[in-house]
Amino acid sequence: MKELKAFIVVVIVTGIIYWGVEPYAHSVLNPHVEPANFDFAKEDVNLAKTNEQAANKALEAAKASGNEDIIKSATKTLNDTKANLDKYTAFWNDINSIDLAKGDAAKGAELVNAAGCTGCHGIKTANIPAPMDDRSASESFGVTPPDLSDIGYLYDPKFLAALIKDPAIALKVSHKFNDNNPFPMTAFMGAGGDLNAEVADLVAYFKSIAPKEMSDKEVFVNSCSRCHDMKYANVFTNGNKQSIAAYLGMTPPDLSMYIRSRSNDYLNNFINDTQKMLPGTAMPRVGLNEKAQSQVISYMEKVGDSKKAERETTSLYMMGYFLILGIFAWAWKRKIWSKLH
Repeated sequence: MKELKAFIVVVIVTGIIYWGVEPYAHSVLNPHVEPANFDFAKEDVNLAKTNEQAANKALEAAKASGNEDIIKSATKTLNDTKANLDKYTAFWNDINSIDLAKGDAAKGAELVNAAGCTGCHGIKTANIPAPMDDRSASESFGVTPPDLSDIGYLYDPKFLAALIKDPAIALKVSHKFNDNNPFPMTAFMGAGGDLNAEVADLVAYFKSIAPKEMSDKEVFVNSCSRCHDMKYANVFTNGNKQSIAAYLGMTPPDLSMYIRSRSNDYLNNFINDTQKMLPGTAMPRVGLNEKAQSQVISYMEKVGDSKKAERETTSLYMMGYFLILGIFAWAWKRKIWSKLH
């Protein structure tokens, strides 16, 4: 009976820690964010509204403290969040007004040259080589501009239109880049026609030349390896690491074991919107569609946690072993002690 009581106490204490203390600590260290839903317009506007509400509360607390410096700082933060909300609302309203269904791939093919896309980017599937080698390009722009052959596979049409129209806002790096420090890829200025119609034509073109399928590794390389290494898979960034570090403000981490140090949910939300998970980071939002994002995470699991299924199965075997061992130990104890009563 004493052993049973001790066991019950252990179960209760473990339950309190596992379902009470641990989730609370996790919520403090990792505040709740809206899960990735790949509706980037909705996500951006909702996040901007959430930030504005938080700034309002901070200003109220600052006023209650009576400290003028804190009030001044909180007021500036609130004004910034309001401006940010207005910016993203106007931006996505503009993107949503583009009729992507009317895009003409043939016109888009003409536009990639007329609008200057090939001045920085290569398009292998169209036999258009990159104007510079990877190292020279990263030294010029900070990071190597991607080849555009696969972007129609990696991004959904609406995000691709946003990326073309104003990449700094779409990638959520406008806090880092400004008139004095312009983003390497400029906003799309068009080729003289209707700007939104031209964006629709470009989206139609990139969708038309995109592959039907890509492997998990190919998606990872196209999406991540211009900045990050994956040394366990012999995948290395294709540019100058010093230039990339200067561009981002730090050396991007090797992603070989990142799946083990971050949860699957964290990576899903982080890839979807870096600013939501790490406000102020210089890392651009990746902005992949749901399929491509799942392929990136799948590849990271294959490289960094290839024994996951085996480990989980072994854990079940061990639990079963100890359960059976416990039953035999209890039966043995009953048999031995029965002679003493």
